[in-house]
Amino acid sequence: MNTKISFEVLSWLFAIIFAALFVLPIYVKCGTNYTFYIENIVSIILFVTLTRLLFLFSYTPYCRSKWLRMVLIFLPIPFLMYQIGNLYDFQKFVDEEGAISFFKDSFEISDYNFSRYIKYQFLFFCVSAIVTLVLLPVRMIISFWRTINTKDKV
Repeated sequence: MNTKISFEVLSWLFAIIFAALFVLPIYVKCGTNYTFYIENIVSIILFVTLTRLLFLFSYTPYCRSKWLRMVLIFLPIPFLMYQIGNLYDFQKFVDEEGAISFFKDSFEISDYNFSRYIKYQFLFFCVSAIVTLVLLPVRMIISFWRTINTKDKV
């Protein structure tokens, strides 16, 4: 049991450090002009954490909790709406203002390339989080099904 708890803590630390590695260069280059920090960090952490739950759910300390699995079937619904709203807001901002508007009065070619990095990494993690939010309830239903089937056969 102690190993599972330490794995859970290390997984959360990995997700936070992973998000920092993607957001820190944006903060260094753009500063406060980039207004999507929270949405970006939430998307990255959701993607990493839910991907871990999809593939390594049996290694979590709460894998046999029926109540938590039931919560994980319905909890992704508000997160899914939040992520779709974030994706819409970011895409609307990029379409209307342009990704280069994250920089202050800069017209260097490196800023244009970095604005593409900002756009593509946000879109990748936001869409990936949406996909994992759709797949998580399916995974929890499969987990329930496996638990019920093993109890009947034993």
